[in-house]
Amino acid sequence: MERKRILIVEDDDTARELVRMTLERHGYDVVVAENGVEGYDLAAEVAADLVITDIHMPLADGTHLVRRIRGTPHIASTPVLVVTGYGTGGATFTLAQGADAYEPKPLDPQTLLTTVERLLTG
Repeated sequence: MERKRILIVEDDDTARELVRMTLERHGYDVVVAENGVEGYDLAAEVAADLVITDIHMPLADGTHLVRRIRGTPHIASTPVLVVTGYGTGGATFTLAQGADAYEPKPLDPQTLLTTVERLLTG
């Protein structure tokens, strides 16, 4: 069975590493980006099965990233999970822009895995 590839777009080193280690420990192939511009470039290049993005980041935020992914035909259907410390207001706005789900920060690894599995199985 082919391993699922997940792109993490997160500017905070600690949060990015927590997500990366959690996912790798559960058999996922992980690619990382530190901002929305780098995240979009990788999303368009690596054929990720899922994108996990923060909202507040330098250069291009997560909302901008979601809109760009949704506007790019070959990656438009890629599921996007938003992680945010801004509460339901920021998450609701990002969901309206096309994100598929959100998780609040600080992240709970088990809840994150449950949401990831749900998004990957459709």
